[in-house]
Amino acid sequence: MKIDKDNDKHIIADDGKMFERIADGTNYGKEIYLGYSYFIGGEKLDVPHLDTPEDFREVDEPKEDEQKEDRDEQTLSR
Repeated sequence: MKIDKDNDKHIIADDGKMFERIADGTNYGKEIYLGYSYFIGGEKLDVPHLDTPEDFREVDEPKEDEQKEDRDEQTLSR
């Protein structure tokens, strides 16, 4: 993980990685601009949570085949 030297609220995942929020497993892609979370795991928080880099972990990006399968499944479920 890299923290942008010009903006410490901007974190960038390493090559081949993406971010996942530890609290609920939500995937956020390769870059995040940290701010307040008002919902976690689909539940509204009583007090907004100020995100930190420690709230996220890097996980392997899905392979292209897995991404295509996910898109196909989403199309079929509509």
